Amino acid sequence: MTILRLILGDQLNPLHSWFTDIDHNVVYTLMEIRQETDYVLHHAQKIIGIFAAMRDFAEWLTAQGHRVHYLKIDDTDSRCPPIWMP
Repeated sequence: MTILRLILGDQLNPLHSWFTDIDHNVVYTLMEIRQETDYVLHHAQKIIGIFAAMRDFAEWLTAQGHRVHYLKIDDTDSRCPPIWMP
């Protein structure tokens, strides 16, 4: 069974116990989502810094041998279809 572990932009801790052992049944998921940029007013450079840190962390996880699924804010497969309402 595959285990999904979501890592948010403020949870980029390489010393977390999750990363001690490589488990190929675990997929770490990091997502750059628009809602993170909108729920409170942030400076654009702060958002860019958070996303850059997330990308670096995902690369580090991959280099360590972990399974990682990363969605960038501009990935077409990360966009939800519009909600249809009558």
